[in-house]
Amino acid sequence: MTPDVAELYRTGLIALAREQLDVAEPLLRSVVADAPDDPDPLAYLATAWIVMGKVDAAQEAMHLALTLGPDRFAPNLKGGELDLRLGDLDAATRHFRRALEVAPHGSGDAAAARTLLAEARRRASKSITRQAVLPHWGWPGWRHRSARGRSSQPVEDGGSNE
Repeated sequence: MTPDVAELYRTGLIALAREQLDVAEPLLRSVVADAPDDPDPLAYLATAWIVMGKVDAAQEAMHLALTLGPDRFAPNLKGGELDLRLGDLDAATRHFRRALEVAPHGSGDAAAARTLLAEARRRASKSITRQAVLPHWGWPGWRHRSARGRSSQPVEDGGSNE
C-alpha cells in the first residue's frame, strides 16, 4: 500500500468509526480498488455497507475478505459483527473466537474480540434453538398398536392389512 493509499485508508477508518458513512464508503472503495487482494479494507468496506443497508453487497464483500484472509483479525472481527447483526450467532461466535486467537495477547484488538465474543455468547444463551427431533420411541401408541385385525403376512406378500 502506497503512503497516499495508506492515508486514504486511515481517513476512511476514522470516518467509519465516527459513522460518517458518506465519507468512509468512497474512501474505502478507493482503497479496495487499489489493493484488491488485501482483506482488511474489504472487511471494513463491508461494515460500511451493512450500516448503509446494502446487505447483499456487504455479505459478498465479507465472504471475499474471509476467503482472502481467513486467519486475519479484521475480516474475522468484522465478519463476526456482520453475523451478529444478521442473527447468525454460531458464525459470529466462530469469527470472534478466531479474531481473539489471532490478536496479540493483551492488545486492544484482543479486548474488542473478547467483548464481542462474550456478547455473542450472551445472546446465544437467551435465544431459542430450533431443531427437529424424532418422536420418542416409547410413546404410547407409536410402537404398541393393537395387533387386532392385522394379518401375520406383510401386504407385499399377498396378506391383508385389515
